[in-house]
Amino acid sequence: MAAVNLLLAHAPRKPYCTNDLGAGLRIRPIELALAYRYMQHNPPAQVWTIVLDVDRRICDLESLAYCWETKDPEGPVPNAMAINRENGHGHLFYFLEAGVTRTQAGRQAPLQLLAAVERGLCVKMDADPRYVGLVCKNPAHTDWLVWSFHEQLWTLGELAEYLDLDAAKARRYVPDTPEEAYQEGRNVFLFHTARKWAYSAIRDYWAPNGLPQWQDAILGHLRAINGHFPAPLYEPELRAIAKSIAKWTWRRITPAGLQDLIERTHTPELQAERGRLGGLAATNQVEAGIASGQARRRSREQDRATARLLRAQGRSYPQIASALGISLSTAWEWCQ
Repeated sequence: MAAVNLLLAHAPRKPYCTNDLGAGLRIRPIELALAYRYMQHNPPAQVWTIVLDVDRRICDLESLAYCWETKDPEGPVPNAMAINRENGHGHLFYFLEAGVTRTQAGRQAPLQLLAAVERGLCVKMDADPRYVGLVCKNPAHTDWLVWSFHEQLWTLGELAEYLDLDAAKARRYVPDTPEEAYQEGRNVFLFHTARKWAYSAIRDYWAPNGLPQWQDAILGHLRAINGHFPAPLYEPELRAIAKSIAKWTWRRITPAGLQDLIERTHTPELQAERGRLGGLAATNQVEAGIASGQARRRSREQDRATARLLRAQGRSYPQIASALGISLSTAWEWCQ
């Protein structure tokens, strides 16, 4: 059967499977998993098959005529579908020509394009946006009515054309809210939301051997976001994203790097120019006072960052207080 062969070409060697979704999933060798009604269709690290869960009558079981295309006759024709014989609901399968790496070791642009395509297909084919996408109706199982339409392997660009998506723009796609994140869009939303938070939050964790605590902090942040998804990601996926963000930021955003940035952006010449421009903008005493207050706040934030930097380098609180001309209690407070 074409659908089974295309699915097996890239299915995990030890997929999750079950006969009853309510009873939970078990990992079994592919030879045994094929005997179960539901089976994992993509390996953990890549996406080769896009599956849509359609909770409406896809075909007329009496005449065996499919009616999914009457919902949107211009929608892309799936490679195959597996139908519940009792109610006509089922899964639509789109097999990809090339796999998309879903781990953070891969490039973000293809994953973001995949997320945009999955979201577009979900809307166009009126599929269930709460579908997790981990297991599918196993087309090798006799409980399902399985139809294969064609064996053309899809590219994401071809699918995007059916969805009126600009592929170049879709490569930068990030869901606006957790509620809009569908399947791989959840990974994209989590990664980009957490990494932006991490760029500044990391300063609170600069300390010797601080990487494990930093990774735990990112994981906690991811868990909080994950709770807002209609279909949350599983814990192993969160841990993988947390590890990736933690290692990258810990290696790239360092106390020495921040100190270098401060020194490059706060030279006497640049400070003098900022003062000149600030003076031109302040046309009266009120505006000058506002500008002065803003400058003091910026300076104070820079001093706070410097205090944390010195502390991360092993300086004592008295040394930090002396270097910055502040009280010992202020030095302690700024480093917390």
